[in-house]
Amino acid sequence: MLNFAVIGCGRISKNHVEALNNNSDSCRLVAVCDIVENKAIEREKQYKRSVENANVKVYTDYIQMLENEKIDVVSICTESGYHAKNAIDCLNYGKHVLIEKPMALSLEDADKIID
Repeated sequence: MLNFAVIGCGRISKNHVEALNNNSDSCRLVAVCDIVENKAIEREKQYKRSVENANVKVYTDYIQMLENEKIDVVSICTESGYHAKNAIDCLNYGKHVLIEKPMALSLEDADKIID
């Protein structure tokens, strides 16, 4: 079972949560994070409507989330300009990342993620 988290709970994150709902036999959502707490709460509720006994933590600080939760994979759904920083931070915490497109806004940042 893979533990997932979502950073950035705007409109595209809905699709990521739905995919986790549809694959609940092999993965689960354990945390959501958005600087606007109500957006994160909405994604938590979306997941809980479909998955029995779900225990999803809500955060407004993704570093705090990375430090406090057992997470295998992070779906990065923030605004494109934050993708590289979010991904590099998650990778530095030993997490796998799934990054919404574009991966980064520059080739230099994309190379940093790959490295």
